[in-house]
Amino acid sequence: MRRLLQIVLLLLVLLPAVVLLWLSLAKEIGYPSFFDSSFTFDFWKNVFTGGEGLLKSLLWSLGIAFFVAMVSTVFGFIISKKIASSDFGQRSLQLAYLPYLIAPVVLGAMLQFYFTRLGCTGSVIGVMMAQLIFIMPYAVLVFSGFWTPHIKQLAFQATTLGASNYYVLQHIVLPVARSWFFLTFSQCFLISWFEYGITELIGVGKVQTLTIKSMVYVKESSPQYGAVAACMMIIPVLLLFVINSRVFLKKEVEG
Repeated sequence: MRRLLQIVLLLLVLLPAVVLLWLSLAKEIGYPSFFDSSFTFDFWKNVFTGGEGLLKSLLWSLGIAFFVAMVSTVFGFIISKKIASSDFGQRSLQLAYLPYLIAPVVLGAMLQFYFTRLGCTGSVIGVMMAQLIFIMPYAVLVFSGFWTPHIKQLAFQATTLGASNYYVLQHIVLPVARSWFFLTFSQCFLISWFEYGITELIGVGKVQTLTIKSMVYVKESSPQYGAVAACMMIIPVLLLFVINSRVFLKKEVEG
């Protein structure tokens, strides 16, 4: 029964991806020709030939998500460390919840005025900055769970035995925090990868990431290209899942 339940859950998870792949390959999707429609790779070929701007959107999405995730992870770790060692740590940590008190679209609308005055709207830099305001606090919140009394005690004992702060960071803290770095980077990457509201408002339609591009195809009634864009958006999720299950989970089991 347990095995059957796992298979059913796996099928439910994979069903949307299968439908999207079907849509991206079907020549016609109108009823009743949907199920007996022939398949073609023309929609996917246009991606790699630069048609429809999907390749450019893919590169923009990868660049923005990677940069935002990397910066958020590094500075989230540094800020969380400062908060953990501060006398007002818990009060300071509450400030990280402020960007999530309102919807991303509302936050983007609030930021749009300031970004317009700074001349950052409609640019990749502006989109990155706006996403950092929304995502970096999340990284701080994730890393706040890393600084447990046990970690603090390890660092304190090493310091009392004569270890420098650099040695403690390199040989004690960072090795233990390796899985936390991957978790935080993955989460921040996916948030940026699927982000729509802030990117739409700050980018004003000029920065067309895959998320923006897929919605454009939906509005233009181009389901095949919309399905191609959606399939491309799923790929990083699957890659991160495989890396996590094959590398980090395996190391935890062996440990």
